Amino acid sequence: MAYEISWVVLVVYILAMLYIGYWSWKKTKTLEDYYIAGRQLGPWIIAFSFFGTYFSTAAFLGGGGAGFLFGFQWSAYLAFFHILFAILAWWLIAPRMRIYSEKLKALTIPDFFEFRYNSKLARLVASVIIIIFFEFYMISIYKGAGNLFQEMLGVSYLTGILITVIPVIIYTAMGGFRSVAVTDLIQGCIMFFGAILLFLLVMSYVGGWSEGIARLEEMKLLGKVPGTALTTLGGFGPPPILKAGMMVPFILSLTFAISIAQLSSPQLIIRFYAAKDERVISRGMILGPVLIGVFALTVFSIGPFAWLIIPELVPKDQLMTYLKDPDLVVPFLVVNLFPPVVNAIILTAIVAAAMSTINSLLLVLATSLGRDILQVVKPDLKEDTVVSITRVMSFVFAFIPLLLAINPPGIIVTIVGVSFSVITAAFLAPLVLGLYWKGGTGTAAWVSMVVATIVCVLWYIYYYRVYWIYPVVPGLLVSVPLFILLSLVTKKPPQEVVELLDKR
Repeated sequence: MAYEISWVVLVVYILAMLYIGYWSWKKTKTLEDYYIAGRQLGPWIIAFSFFGTYFSTAAFLGGGGAGFLFGFQWSAYLAFFHILFAILAWWLIAPRMRIYSEKLKALTIPDFFEFRYNSKLARLVASVIIIIFFEFYMISIYKGAGNLFQEMLGVSYLTGILITVIPVIIYTAMGGFRSVAVTDLIQGCIMFFGAILLFLLVMSYVGGWSEGIARLEEMKLLGKVPGTALTTLGGFGPPPILKAGMMVPFILSLTFAISIAQLSSPQLIIRFYAAKDERVISRGMILGPVLIGVFALTVFSIGPFAWLIIPELVPKDQLMTYLKDPDLVVPFLVVNLFPPVVNAIILTAIVAAAMSTINSLLLVLATSLGRDILQVVKPDLKEDTVVSITRVMSFVFAFIPLLLAINPPGIIVTIVGVSFSVITAAFLAPLVLGLYWKGGTGTAAWVSMVVATIVCVLWYIYYYRVYWIYPVVPGLLVSVPLFILLSLVTKKPPQEVVELLDKR
């Protein structure tokens, strides 16, 4: 009975998303329509689209389950950084990005870099980085979807991924950004209320927040570790990190890497392009951070409380399964604690989280190739041709990470942390300083992007498991000063670009 209800709710939901794709396709007439919905979206759609795009299965399953592995230090710092950078994104980035993208006639983040710095190379470099590392990031979302369907509906891992991905490809390719944004509004609402419901049900099961904390502190984890380790900074986590004495730097750098991505990730920043006017942004400044704050505080707090539940329901020899793969924790809680109707609602909420991120990543990937690479190499491509190419590439880019997700290179939070480290370290300086500092140059932009990417990758390969600090830290420590230094000694953009940026 539980499976039947979940399938019915899920099918109805998917059909509704496909209908929105068809409706958006009928309204899409131009390249600007397809890429940024004609810059005509209102505050609710923009805010929920930002929220829904940012949080995916990586947040529901990875972020929620990682608290089981790391304790409340994870929950506290991740929620804090999410709220902080959500406020900064909406107050510092959104107003100027909306104005400048319209004045510069930018439709993507890479073409903003070209128009702002008068550098085709900056645009091409940004596009290549997006394609490589967003494909990598999508592995984490696919893994979450596969784990979800495995645990909650008993289907195979690969089948679960396909059920999630195929509808997204169809409605994204059909309707472009309008389809993505409108479905995000619905998906964001489902996610938001699903997160609150999940938190309240877990709290009810453990006896409330205070009672749950008290019970955790009295128990022994794995029969030997005091439960107070879950509430102690640096007190609980994987043995290699604890042995190295680097638990605090690890948690701080990982939560920082995931959260600061709100300031410069293309799939998020592109939302500000589509705002109808400045009033949309001013209203979103309140709504956007509130949505992110409530979700972060509820979902990221669930994991540690699972220590009061999972050991009671599984044999001792199976407990390590959830420590090795904490992405299974949230699906386990939902399946084992809640009645069928609640299961169906939360399942749909987590699927919505996956779809609302996949659709945006696919659009950014496809537009990066269609507009920012092919149209740069061949400027005479017609708008209709570019849209057609973008639609086709949505299918291609969706299936590449599917092959990699069959044997994923780590747990969800690891994959997200590495991907966001590179994107943030590469784009933060040229994007944020490009909005506020007239002195930035094209050479500084593309060189800092390349160096940041190299530093992040090399750090992860050679030094991460020595120092347990995520690559975003060394990446930013190199890229930001390098951008400023090169800007001081290299050729400035044309004066008309700088003057345009002065006119707010």
